[in-house]
Amino acid sequence: TITRNPRPFMYQLQQETASISDSDEKMAELILTPHEELEKSYDSVRLDDKESVWSAGGSSCGSAVSVAHGSSIASLGTDTGGSVRLPAAWCGVVGLKPSYGLLSRHGVVSYASSLDTVGILTPSINCATMVLDCLAQRSSDNRESRDSTASFYEPSTKLSCMVEDKQSPNTLNGVTVGIPAAFSVAECPKPILEAWSRGAEVLEKHGAEIKTISTASITPEIVQHSLAAYYVLASAEASSNLSRYDGLRYGIDADLNAKCDGSFDEDDESLSDMTPLEKRYSATRASGFGKEVIRRILSGTSVLSSDRFHTHYEAAAKLRALLTRQLHSALKNDVDSILIPSALSFPCPLHEKSVDSTEMFANDVMTVPVSLAGLPAVSIPFSVNQNTGRRESVAGLQIVGPRLGEDIILKIAKVIEQDTETH
Repeated sequence: TITRNPRPFMYQLQQETASISDSDEKMAELILTPHEELEKSYDSVRLDDKESVWSAGGSSCGSAVSVAHGSSIASLGTDTGGSVRLPAAWCGVVGLKPSYGLLSRHGVVSYASSLDTVGILTPSINCATMVLDCLAQRSSDNRESRDSTASFYEPSTKLSCMVEDKQSPNTLNGVTVGIPAAFSVAECPKPILEAWSRGAEVLEKHGAEIKTISTASITPEIVQHSLAAYYVLASAEASSNLSRYDGLRYGIDADLNAKCDGSFDEDDESLSDMTPLEKRYSATRASGFGKEVIRRILSGTSVLSSDRFHTHYEAAAKLRALLTRQLHSALKNDVDSILIPSALSFPCPLHEKSVDSTEMFANDVMTVPVSLAGLPAVSIPFSVNQNTGRRESVAGLQIVGPRLGEDIILKIAKVIEQDTETH
């Protein structure tokens, strides 16, 4: 399922594949929706039994659900801090976040430009590999099609050929997979820890060398603080990117909406010093943005203010640089890839009103560090203890690779997928 901006992705897929389903999926408002609003946004996920209505994950959950449901064999989403990988884990499908900048962001509404990445959701690794082959721009492609939001990469061989090694289809000899101690957090439930351990055993059985990455190489404090740094940086970029919704260039008709919901009061004393143009801006944004979007914009504006820029934004940028150096160094000098869980929890009931929003945000600690570093990652479903409930029968395992190392992470994921299918 491809959204309604035809170039470059829809055009490329039409040239290289048989058919395209041009349809819209359910999604959160500007990829931001708190748990209490999920039930309103994700109507397409509902089942007859209300007790079986589970959250489908992050903002690209509509794409994940369409693949899990079988209504599409490939769907696109955007991954800023895990919005493709978390839905993939909770819906039991494959979710691929390529290296930052590998795929064009043409047609994507900007949220956090330094993090936004077009991701791919499919039922299998082969499917994900073929879609990525179609969409990635190679150096040999026509230079006139160059997009400023995407980079060219060098491999002359298609990824599908590199992943499908005919001579050794299930062998990972010579591949070193790292298990970072810094990601072994106390909040991770036992079934997910066990799935993580069994995933490492599967890779070792197929020839991979499993190596623990010490806390000296990737420090736990940096990983834990990366979540705070992400929200500072993402909110700051969101406040800048969403400033274009002013009712003139983009946005709704403020007057019409003010009459409908009464969300904007022209007699408000706080607006008395505003010019008519400023009042129009204020009316448009107050009427058009939801609570979570307004919260992010206000947070971003705050951290960019003169008295908080150095203590918040600059500090977050420095932590991001340090985290990036640690991950890149580990993948260059110690291991070929990293294996971690995709999420710290299983899907939660949509009708559950007592869900701790802080606990929901903590889920991102497994996905955000990878996004901050701009590395490729793929989430693949992996079965957990069969004695658990239906919603806890599948967890997501995430394979992370070096920049432009999509070939190695897809090959490793393929081995896990085939081993799971045979057992």
